[in-house]
Parts: sequence; structure tokens; C-alpha cells
Amino acid sequence: MNVLLKAIQTALLKERMRFTKNTRPIIIHMAAPLVIISQTPCRHPYRYSSKERNSVMTNVSQGIPNNPKKKKGKKKWVWIALIVLLTFIGYAVFSARSRIDSAYQEETAALRDISTYYSFSGHLSPITDELQTAKAPLKVKELYVREGDAVVGGQPLLRGTDGSRIFAVATGIVDNLYVESDDQLQSGSQIARIVNYNALEVSVDVDEYDIGALSLGKQGTVYLNALGREVIGAVNEIARNATTSGGVSYYAVKMEIEATEDIRSGMSVEVNVLNHQALNAVSVATKVISYDEYNKPFVFVKAEDGQIVPRYVMLGVSDGLYTQISEGLEEGETVYYMESNTMRFFMMRPGGIGGSRNN
Repeated sequence: MNVLLKAIQTALLKERMRFTKNTRPIIIHMAAPLVIISQTPCRHPYRYSSKERNSVMTNVSQGIPNNPKKKKGKKKWVWIALIVLLTFIGYAVFSARSRIDSAYQEETAALRDISTYYSFSGHLSPITDELQTAKAPLKVKELYVREGDAVVGGQPLLRGTDGSRIFAVATGIVDNLYVESDDQLQSGSQIARIVNYNALEVSVDVDEYDIGALSLGKQGTVYLNALGREVIGAVNEIARNATTSGGVSYYAVKMEIEATEDIRSGMSVEVNVLNHQALNAVSVATKVISYDEYNKPFVFVKAEDGQIVPRYVMLGVSDGLYTQISEGLEEGETVYYMESNTMRFFMMRPGGIGGSRNN
């Protein structure tokens, strides 16, 4: 029975392969007592050698597909696709690097003087502004001065009916005269206001965090807003007691200036007092400095192979526009930067163009 079924299977296969090219002939498998019909791919039998036909017949009888040419073709297309993909990736990386390199701008490290200042706002007021009063009851008999007169300390202002005199307590201008002849004065009565407009001072409130930067005699610039010019001033008084506002303590500080004819009491001013200074320092524009994820500053420079890479630096004094590079750069070196902070950040990420983890 088995011999008969095998003969039938072989006959059917030969007949099928004779009239079919590159199709699936019907294969009859022995699986007594059942006969199973299946299909499997193969080439035309006349294209096989005798050895190949025997191999095909064996594979077909075992249900093994026979199409080595098709398998080889598939493998070929896989390699072609892989080569195309790698070529595309390489081109994309090269293009990305080219676009990034062209996006850099250049800055040259140079020597500069960099200074920082404490800034305060205030108004001018006379250093000497004295309100003179009577010490004892007195009837005025004669006045020696009028409003607007210049007086010096110790100069007589008036005489009483009892022959006693009252003398100016300060040098300046009689800005206001409050008495006339025959007036009866009591103890504490106002006599005159004497103001010295030749010596003015700025009164400013300095918070507790900045007060340590000031000391008696320390100089600063005083910008007169109304006149559009600067004069030099010096600290002449620092209050010992503070006033509190919004949870912060403020100290009254006075800075004296030398007044000229056009400088008036009450004018608004801006005061700048030196904080830190670096003279002839290697520096770059502040905008070219970047910071990594640990807030460490770095700049981009060009390596020997032409690639733009990060270099960590030490910072010194900064006025906001320029920053001193105390370590990491020399005068004349070129640094590169991007306007986009996002691009700077990703350039420092591992795997980024020029990315690095080095400190």
C-alpha cells in the first residue's frame, strides 16, 4: 500500500512540474492512513540538473520550500536597503553638523577694565540747614540782617531792648527771617532759617545687604538728572540705626558734593559707588558664556581638528555686558557662540555635536 501511494505521489509531481513554471505543485505526503495534499514553491523541473532535481524531489517530499533564487533576491534587497539607510543617516549627520557650524558667531577675548557699582537714588539737600530759635524771652529792638543776606557763624542777627544780642549759629544764607523790630520773643520762638547752598549732600537709603560696601570718606559719582552731568561725592555720614520696610532694614547715608551755581537743592540724583573692579583683564561679552546642567560656565572654542568643542572657564568680575575670564582663555583667542540658549544646552549633552562630559 505504501509503495503504491508513493508511486502515485511521484507521478503526480512529475506531471505537475512538466506544465507549471515557478508555481506551487501539489505535493502528496505519506501520513498513513491519511493522504495530505499541500503546495510548495519550486522552479521548472527542466531548469534543474539531475542532482538538483533529486534534491528538489527530496525537499518536496519532506514539505521543504525550494526557491533558492527567490531567497537570494530577498537577501540582496535587504543589503541594498541597509546601505541606503546608512548613507541617509551619514548625510543627515553631516548636514546637521554643517548647519550647526554655520550657526556659530565669533567673539575675540580682549583686555578690558571692568567695574561694578552699587547704585542708589536720592535728592540733593543742603548740609547746613539750621532753624535758629530764641533761648530766652526777648523784645526785638533792632535787626542787623534781611532775608537773602549771607552770614557767617557768630555774626550778630539782632539786638534786644535790654542790649543783648543774638548771633548766627551757622554760615550760610538767611533763607527765612521770622521776626521784626518790636516783636516779643519767647523761649523757643523762631528767629531765622540759615541754609548753606554751597555745600550740598545726597541723602539715600541703603539696605542691610549693601551697607557693608560703604564707609566714611568713600567716593562715588553723583549723576544730576536735570543737568545731565556727573560730579564727585564722598560719604560723610552713615546712620547707626535702621528703619524697616517690607522686612528689610535700611540705613540713611549722606554723600557730600561741591555745589556750583547751577546745582540746586532738591534735584534728583543717581549715586554710583564702586563695588568690584578688574583692570586690564581678559574678558569676553557675557552673552558668549554658557552654563552646563551643573551651572558650570564654559565657552566654545575650535579644536585642532577644526571641530567646535566646549572649554570650561573660571569667571571674575562682570558688569553685565562683559565678563572677566580669570582662567581658561588667553587674550586674542576666538570663542564661538549661538544666540539660542536651547542649542547651547543640547550641544553639551552627551552625544551632541561637540558634546562632552569632561570638566
